[in-house]
Amino acid sequence: MLEDYPTSLNFIKDLSTIGELLFFGGSIRDYYVYNRYINMPRDFDIAIKIFPNNESLLEEFIGKYVHRKNRFGGYKVKIENIEFDIWNLENTWAFKENKLPAKEDNLVKSVFLSIDGIAYNFNKDTLYDEGLRRSINNKKINIVLNDNPQKDLNLLRALVFKKKYKLDFGNDLKEEYQRSLSIHEDLYERLHQLQYSHYKFEYLTRNEVIEELNSIIS
Repeated sequence: MLEDYPTSLNFIKDLSTIGELLFFGGSIRDYYVYNRYINMPRDFDIAIKIFPNNESLLEEFIGKYVHRKNRFGGYKVKIENIEFDIWNLENTWAFKENKLPAKEDNLVKSVFLSIDGIAYNFNKDTLYDEGLRRSINNKKINIVLNDNPQKDLNLLRALVFKKKYKLDFGNDLKEEYQRSLSIHEDLYERLHQLQYSHYKFEYLTRNEVIEELNSIIS
């Protein structure tokens, strides 16, 4: 997938000498679902399981590239118009908050939505796909780990994925929408507006958001 982007591929190969690279997020999910890339992903999310005593090497390596800090103290690097968001595996939210032990196979168990349950270890050529595979096979999106600091964003993302992949919601996710609606009467508007700050455009019209949420509570 990166063969046509040699500078980016070399960046990944060099980074993999500092630690094991766990690719996760939308770039890996779309390749899994479609068995190809319709368009080259605009970004890749990578959690790095740093080899012992290599913490300083990571900072030194990233310092060679134009970068800025991202969430959880990670780095955002842009190469050949592709963004790489890089986190220390141990600093991802669920691990840092001791929701789960900081292990590579727990990365797919730390997500809110089952459709995010996929990770690929670049160094070992190992795929963790149980959550996503179950979603696709059952045609439903469920909740994996309910504790999450970005609940509204994930409720929005679930609406987007439902439409994109032609899936339905599991009962646990429907109950979460119902809980959120009981707390936030303006949830329709919150989720619709959140698209503009997160995606920078409108995936779902306001009426589509209203129709989806009304179907859950009816």
